[in-house]
Amino acid sequence: MTTSTQEITFGVVTGQHQLTWEQVRDQWRIAEEMGFDQLYLFDHFTGLYADPAGPCLEASTLLAGLARETERAQIGVLVYGNTHRHPAILAKEIVTIDHLSGGRAILGIGTGWNVFEHRSYGIPLPSPGKRVAMLDEALTCIRGLIGSERWSFDGTYYQMEDALFAPKPVNGTLPVLVGGKKPKMLRVVARHADIWDSSGTPEVHAERSEELKRACEEVGRDYGEIRHSMGFGADKLVDIDNFEELVRSYRAVGVQQFLFDFPLTREEQAVVGRVARELIPRLREE
Repeated sequence: MTTSTQEITFGVVTGQHQLTWEQVRDQWRIAEEMGFDQLYLFDHFTGLYADPAGPCLEASTLLAGLARETERAQIGVLVYGNTHRHPAILAKEIVTIDHLSGGRAILGIGTGWNVFEHRSYGIPLPSPGKRVAMLDEALTCIRGLIGSERWSFDGTYYQMEDALFAPKPVNGTLPVLVGGKKPKMLRVVARHADIWDSSGTPEVHAERSEELKRACEEVGRDYGEIRHSMGFGADKLVDIDNFEELVRSYRAVGVQQFLFDFPLTREEQAVVGRVARELIPRLREE
C-alpha cells in the first residue's frame, strides 16, 4: 500500500497494556472494518498506567499475529524503542511481519525512554544525546540491510560485517516513521523518515515544520517527501461535534496522518463508527 504525500489518512493506536490477545484482536478488526487506514501498537513491556503488574503483550510477536487478522490497513508500532532490540534483529522482525501482512508494515521507531522498564529488565539506557546518535546509526543500518545484498557498517554503537539480509520487504522498502521535536531529532527525521510523528498545537507544529525544513536543507533531503503525522487521545476521536474542525486546523499546517487512541467501551466505539461513516469520508474529499 502506497500513500501520496498529499492524501490525508486516519489511524488508531492500541496500547496493549491491560488487554488480552482477544481484546486487541477485536479492536483491530473493528477499526479496520470502520475503514481506518493505519493500526498501531506500542512498544512497552509493562503497563504505562493502571496496574503496572497487569498484562502487556510484546509488540513484534503481537503485531505478527495481528498481521494475519487484518487485511487492508497498514500496521506498525508507535513506536519501537531503539534501545530494546539490535537494529538488525528489529529489521528482521519488521520485514517478516511485512511478509505476513502482504506488504502493509510500517517501521515506527524512536530512541527509547522508559527508565523503569530499562532498569527492571536490565537494558542499558544511555544519555538522551547518545540515544539520538544510536537511533541515527540504527536507521542507517536498517536502511542499509534492506537496500543491499550485503551490508557492512563500523559505527560508534553498531558494527556489522558483510551482513546478508533476505527476504527484502514485499514492496522493496518499508515506510519509516520517526517522532521528534528537538533539533537533533529533527535532523534524524530529515535523514531517515518517510513519516514524521509530532505533537502540540497547530501553531507549534507550524514552527517545528520550519525547523524540519531547515534540517532537510542541511542534509540535502526534499522536505516534501516527508508526511506529517499527529497523535491525539481517544477523547478527540469521540468528540463528534469538534472532530472536523480539529482535522482541518491541523491539515492547514501540513498534517496528513491523523492518529487516535482507540476507545475501549462499546458506547464510545459506536461514536467512532459514526465519525468513520459520516465525517471522515467528507474530510477525505475536501
